[in-house]
Amino acid sequence: MERVAQPHKEAWGLMLEIFLAQRGRLVATAQEFGLHPQQAMALSVLEPGEPMKLSDLATKLRCDNSSVTGIADRLEAAGLAERRAHPTDRRVKTLALTELGKMVRRKHRERIGTAPPAIAALSDEDAATLAAILRTAVSSTPD
Repeated sequence: MERVAQPHKEAWGLMLEIFLAQRGRLVATAQEFGLHPQQAMALSVLEPGEPMKLSDLATKLRCDNSSVTGIADRLEAAGLAERRAHPTDRRVKTLALTELGKMVRRKHRERIGTAPPAIAALSDEDAATLAAILRTAVSSTPD
């Protein structure tokens, strides 16, 4: 049984190694936009024109509701998002991107969307194979 698990463990370890090597770049890019990493993650999760319940944002960010309240406060203070009442339940608050938030989100995503050197060095064929494998993994990942 260990033989079957080993390639999975190695694949996961290599993915983590690539990701962790990019952490500094991701943090620095967020800071270029005046964002903390959690705020940058929230911007990437919020879809333009689609207000999200704060509880859903907390779920997507995998944090508790009190943490998401602070993130929302800072995004609002920066003019990147605004709280709104939910259309069918006024007790529920949603968070929506402002025009400035949409622009910052787009520019931030463009910057972090550049492949890191470890991925950019792959041949087109290897990159396509890796993308296909990762698409399969992502499609089986629960929200």
